[in-house]
Amino acid sequence: MLQTAIDAAKAGGKHALSYFNNLPEVKKKADESPVTMADIETEQLIRRLISKKYPDHGFIGEEFGSTNPKAKFQWVIDPIDGTRSYIRNIPQWCILISVLEDNKPIVGVCYFPNQDELFSAEKGKGTFFNGKKTTVSKVENLNEAYISYYNLKHFERLGKTKNLVDICQKSNTSMNLASFAMSFFLKGKIEAYICAHGQLWDFAAFSLLTEEAGGTFSDFSGKKSLTSGDIILANKPIHDQVLNILNTK
Repeated sequence: MLQTAIDAAKAGGKHALSYFNNLPEVKKKADESPVTMADIETEQLIRRLISKKYPDHGFIGEEFGSTNPKAKFQWVIDPIDGTRSYIRNIPQWCILISVLEDNKPIVGVCYFPNQDELFSAEKGKGTFFNGKKTTVSKVENLNEAYISYYNLKHFERLGKTKNLVDICQKSNTSMNLASFAMSFFLKGKIEAYICAHGQLWDFAAFSLLTEEAGGTFSDFSGKKSLTSGDIILANKPIHDQVLNILNTK
């Protein structure tokens, strides 16, 4: 399944990239988030390629929802993670594909087409960057840590703005890079990515890639949930410090 996920991510990335410098019309979905034909066609392509190999498996995708929800294996797809960057011609977007077995990730793939960067993981076998094993940072002190977060308005919505400011003040450097931060995180260049808004398709692949690279994840309450709408992805020492500050009254 891992190789199928990799092949589908690369094919989807190639298709999305073909639109990148000649963007099709941008429309708004019901939740006011943007969508283009590139998002729609890329998910259709990925589903089609996977279905040829695994016709009995289910799908959960950002653009087309759930298919065959009772299947043991579910392919979770975000065809363009970072559509807002994509439509501004900013190369900070990726293709996300993961496989859930009984609702737990066993395969995770993240592909950044502009940079030709591929991160892949299979449960129990480590995380790989362009075929070479990679691990998260070993930095243990928050005052030495580089932190990325997304997005300030969602921290405000959750009543966590002051907590985020406290984390940023106590860390070495903070930045708002959205999913592109995961490239730096999985290479060990930054210590944490704190996301205050997202769905299963935003988090599933990254959670496995993080754990297989030696890191850990949780939602803002500390639970190992991919459906809470928020997530902390970090190395273990920094995760615990961030979690503690996020929950300080």
